[in-house]
Amino acid sequence: MPKTNKKIINIAPKAEHDSVYIFHNILFNFDVFINARGADDAMKKFDQCEFGKRANWRVMVELTNQPA
Repeated sequence: MPKTNKKIINIAPKAEHDSVYIFHNILFNFDVFINARGADDAMKKFDQCEFGKRANWRVMVELTNQPA
């Protein structure tokens, strides 16, 4: 079996509070900021924008409490 370096972490797909999700386009080097309640809501809103291939995007989340 080939080794893979990708790690998928599921963090609160259905959250009770809004968070800011940052979608970074690696092809054109720009960011889209989306306020959403959890990862599922963020992906739904992103898909509504019809930006094209998901492979060109990286998703980040802004945490309320940043690590020190």
